[in-house]
Amino acid sequence: MTSKRKRKGRAKFIMIDGYVKRSAAWKALSPIERSAYLEVKWRYDGMNNGRIGLGCRELADEINMGRTTASKALDELQAKGFIVKAKPSAFHIKNRAVTEWRLTEYRCDVTGDLPSKDFTRWADEKKQQSAPADTQSVPADTYPLRTEENRSGSPFQRTVKLVLADQQSAPVDTYRYTMEGDVDAA
Repeated sequence: MTSKRKRKGRAKFIMIDGYVKRSAAWKALSPIERSAYLEVKWRYDGMNNGRIGLGCRELADEINMGRTTASKALDELQAKGFIVKAKPSAFHIKNRAVTEWRLTEYRCDVTGDLPSKDFTRWADEKKQQSAPADTQSVPADTYPLRTEENRSGSPFQRTVKLVLADQQSAPVDTYRYTMEGDVDAA
């Protein structure tokens, strides 16, 4: 009896669900981080979620990058909620165990935990949540000048009057031209 989850004798492929690809966390991933995610997912066979062994050195060899770049990619995948470290690595003389990962979009095969899908709740801190109130630029001469005299806690508790050096609009006594070419004073 073959398991429905394990594909024996067939070509292997990686499927990325639509909700994963449309998530804000996926859009925030760099190409290197996406490659790292694909490598982790490639090692998932349908029955080993929570025991997916992949270290940063092996990942660096697979995606043809440096070890620190691979380590940062795994850290970002973990920070954005795509993977969770199930078992940390141990590099001793007697025991050389690689880090084991769990994909959050699937049920954990070790503990039986339901998929947490943490990446769907990830939000970019840098992204502005609401639109600014006014996007128009304001001329610099409309605000009173900040001086030592009008700052709070200043010994001079008086306001500063704005003095405009040049007016922005034309004066009222400009000339208008008539149809015949005569000049009238306005």
